Amino acid sequence: MDEKRKLKVYETSDKNNIPTPTIILKGKWLGKYGFDMNTLISVNCENRKITIEPRDPDPIIMNESIDGFLKSLSKKELRSLKRTLQNRNI
Repeated sequence: MDEKRKLKVYETSDKNNIPTPTIILKGKWLGKYGFDMNTLISVNCENRKITIEPRDPDPIIMNESIDGFLKSLSKKELRSLKRTLQNRNI
């Protein structure tokens, strides 16, 4: 099932308007090889060769997830959450 594609490294600009090499991979053929939309990938660069592989999600560290969630809440939402927890004696 090997398939070679000839692509090009394009030039785009980063947020500071500095030219940056860019590789664009798109097409239905990606799904054929296990790269469906929202697939997490791992990119390995070695000896002028780039290897792209699907990867598993990173493990969620509970404290960081909770901390991030709490920081995303507005003051009103935090007060409401606090009242709810107090009412449930948590």
